[in-house]
Amino acid sequence: MIRIVLFVISALMLAGPAAAQVDPVARAMAAKALSVATAPTTMKTTIVGGEQPDTPAVSGASGTIGNSPIQVNGSAANDTGYLAFKYGADGKGVTNYWVKTRSLAMNGYAAVQNGDRIVVDLWQAGTGGQTGHVGGSRVTVDNAVFSAGEVAGRWALFTGTGVASSQVSKQYPVRYGTMNAIVANSYQQVIFPGGVNPALPSAGSNFGGWVVIGAGAASPGFGALKFLRSGAALLATPEAGAFEVDANARPYFTAADGVRRGVMLAETSDPSVTVLPGAGAGATVTIDANGNAGVVLLVTGAGPGSGPGSRPGAGLGAADLFTVTYAHAYPSASYPVISAANAAAVALVRNGYLTATKTGFTVSVPIGPGDGPGAALPAGSYAITFNAPGA
Repeated sequence: MIRIVLFVISALMLAGPAAAQVDPVARAMAAKALSVATAPTTMKTTIVGGEQPDTPAVSGASGTIGNSPIQVNGSAANDTGYLAFKYGADGKGVTNYWVKTRSLAMNGYAAVQNGDRIVVDLWQAGTGGQTGHVGGSRVTVDNAVFSAGEVAGRWALFTGTGVASSQVSKQYPVRYGTMNAIVANSYQQVIFPGGVNPALPSAGSNFGGWVVIGAGAASPGFGALKFLRSGAALLATPEAGAFEVDANARPYFTAADGVRRGVMLAETSDPSVTVLPGAGAGATVTIDANGNAGVVLLVTGAGPGSGPGSRPGAGLGAADLFTVTYAHAYPSASYPVISAANAAAVALVRNGYLTATKTGFTVSVPIGPGDGPGAALPAGSYAITFNAPGA
């Protein structure tokens, strides 16, 4: 009642000569306040939405959307909104309270339940015949076990998709008018759900990590995690625990010793192999690989080969046996580790050598003085394992 009386006094002051330009509005406010004094349960008071008299924002039993007791209307560039201006020589600022209880009586404190919504802010825009969702935020109860009067909470930021829930795309198997973009729980864990599997852990659940990223989609531009490389530069001084990506999208990590090291990326496409003349006429070669690691099986020919890289008939030279070509070139030459996978290949690995490039490597054997045609490598099957970890 005291607040109502103060409101009436303020309204009557506005209605005085000093503020004659707002007489109609002030008088209406005073009349409304006096009616509120006799019927406080109908406290829905007309407020002024602009500087012009007789142009109140709308308030009443309902608003344009939903059943809001107060609606602010405006048509000028900056005449619609709310302002709270805090004064005082202290460290306090504006404080807004949004309270939800399950009490049926005013000022009751009946306990909320797990998953209850505390507040939802909806941001909408005109679509021609109605308004549609642009985005919003939502705060809910994340655990109904209370401690010393405190409540566990979950916060979500959602954005409009621009389509109705009945419209499904291959990027988003399940589609809604709005979808969660960021969700934080009472453990201070954050999940970026994405649209492929928008289902969230139930209220009160542990997300499983401080930062959780949703599943990616096969369509271009819908990867689960992407680092922008344009303009990227590594830290001038490495910092322990820092994960970085340079302008070539190559990843690095700095451990506790303060040394930045590159993160090795495994090839996911298999390489190919080509037999060379040095393996002899009729030689064959096959490869069984998983990425840039695998086994090469070389079956040498019975007679000498011909052409570049073939086994020379006399003098010093080399016989090129086979070349492995990576599916994708490395930034610089990669030197693989090779070993014998059968007894026959022991001498080849021990006496042979390889030539590495960005695109692959070639295995060769040297030819000494007096070696005749066919003498570089006896006919047989040679199994060689290789692992090219990258450059």
